[in-house]
Amino acid sequence: MRILDLRTAGPHRAVHLGALALALVMLPWSEFLLSLSLIILLVNWLWEGIAKRDLGGRFKRAFTTPESAVFISFFGLHLLGLLWTTDLKWGMDLCRILLPVLVFGLVLSTAPRFNAQQLRDLLLLGAWSATASTIACLAMRHGAMATGEYRELSPFISHIRLSLMLCFAIAVFIVYWPERWAIRMAHVAAITLCLFFLDQLSSLIALPVLAVLVVFLMWRKARHKGVRLQWAAAGLVLAVLVTSIWYLRSCVKDYWHADPTDLQHLDVASAGGEVYYHDLRDPQRENGHYVWVNVADKELERGWHRKSNLPLGGKDELGQPLHGTLVRYLASLGVRKGSTGLAALKPEDVKRIESGMTSVVEGRQGAMRARIEQVLYELETYRTSGDPSGHSVTMRIEFQRTGWAIAKQHWLTGVGTGDTQLAFNAAYASANSPLAEKWRLRAHNEYLTLCISFGVFGLLWSLFSWGWPAWRMRAFRQPLFIAWGIIFLLSCFSEDTIETQMGATFFALYYALFVFAAPPIPEATPAHAPPGSA
Repeated sequence: MRILDLRTAGPHRAVHLGALALALVMLPWSEFLLSLSLIILLVNWLWEGIAKRDLGGRFKRAFTTPESAVFISFFGLHLLGLLWTTDLKWGMDLCRILLPVLVFGLVLSTAPRFNAQQLRDLLLLGAWSATASTIACLAMRHGAMATGEYRELSPFISHIRLSLMLCFAIAVFIVYWPERWAIRMAHVAAITLCLFFLDQLSSLIALPVLAVLVVFLMWRKARHKGVRLQWAAAGLVLAVLVTSIWYLRSCVKDYWHADPTDLQHLDVASAGGEVYYHDLRDPQRENGHYVWVNVADKELERGWHRKSNLPLGGKDELGQPLHGTLVRYLASLGVRKGSTGLAALKPEDVKRIESGMTSVVEGRQGAMRARIEQVLYELETYRTSGDPSGHSVTMRIEFQRTGWAIAKQHWLTGVGTGDTQLAFNAAYASANSPLAEKWRLRAHNEYLTLCISFGVFGLLWSLFSWGWPAWRMRAFRQPLFIAWGIIFLLSCFSEDTIETQMGATFFALYYALFVFAAPPIPEATPAHAPPGSA
């Protein structure tokens, strides 16, 4: 990839390109430098408007051109929602987070469009920066891979936002496939690294996103390439689908499998004479063995302190109750939870238990498989105990159940920009939610959050402000815009994507790039020809 050439541009155009390049590069790295790039972009736009005596005209064009006005109205909706907000502090903070919508909407809708090569260079800069961030993450937090703490793998930004950027980077590397073999190898290496890191991040949203991206890109490629290639693409998609279903079925089957002899050989007492504890109502399993059977707590307490300095009644290094971690680990070994089980532990096992690992296979299997099994464990625990606290998937069930109740109650105007958390607090208290106080969070679903904040009509207008400008400007003819749209829209089902600075910028920057700044696409242009793909 050529570095973005600024030499032939005028000073304002060069700063404009440089600021956008900085924003794309810093998106996976630094909130401060990302904010700085927005300030540079806006100040340069204002300065150029004053220098050319066209500042008023720029504002007028941005707010009177239908496409840009509708897009910017998404930010305006949040300002309007302050009128019936009681928590103005949170409402103003959310408006501050959404400033990229206003900045990129103003600047990119009134600035000259890029040519195909400039757009290509900008998008590749963003893709390579996201890929490079994974190398830094692995260098800084490689230890997190061994412990399975996938959230710790991303020290710069949220691991969820990073997974979205990596998915889009893969799409960019595929669509802008180079002709030179050396650069092709670089693209292959980058895609491989992105896929590896997505697996390490254990991002569940990345699985459906990548699946839909694969189907879309293959369909796009094969659509005008003849029947044979279409059948080959359909066969490959089917193979990927079958393999994915088989893999998920295998994970579920292995998790639910249990050794029937565990319940057939329930001993009365341990080798040391202690009466065993059995909880036959708890179906929890580890590595195919029931956890809460054949448990001798006193023997565990007497024997554990001879193996470890951590008290059995305390916490492991992940903050989990150490007693539960030890019992689950012994169950995964298929041994009794007493003196005989403790005798089977090696020094390496003791260290793993102290670090918070609950199974002998934990950390020794693929990160994605471990995450799937963790979700199954969360669902099983939720079903048996009714308490979702501390478990990301089952807490989302509770978040969204509560969110739908709020949305139904305030369907017309919503609760306002800043009162979402207040509405959730009241709803949790009213329903006597099983969620612990610290886990009583918001919806984690952008569509539901918009409905709660602004009512049904506010949600519909938000979706209109996302879709109509893109349709009017024919952005849907660009395969990378569709790929980005798939990533963003799917992410909104499991996250409040635009309620963080990185998420809001990921939305506003790429949307404005494709809709307002990409080379214009005439009506006659074939839909399969991406800008800059030649």
